[in-house]
Amino acid sequence: MLTLLGLDEWADQKSGTYSGGLKKRLDLAAGLLHQPDVLVLDEPTVGLDIESRVAVWNFLRQLRTEGTTIC
Repeated sequence: MLTLLGLDEWADQKSGTYSGGLKKRLDLAAGLLHQPDVLVLDEPTVGLDIESRVAVWNFLRQLRTEGTTIC
């Protein structure tokens, strides 16, 4: 999950040191740990920098191709 969302580099750091974009990615990762069939998101990329936004959208596209329903 960390690799898919580009969080490997920060895996050993306390989440309190994360930027806003990294915290959003971490929130998304936490919500996906149980591999839900349906994922309901409310503006998942608002306030993210471009790099984080691209990473999140690419990850969501991958989930969709693997069969996860995203609302």
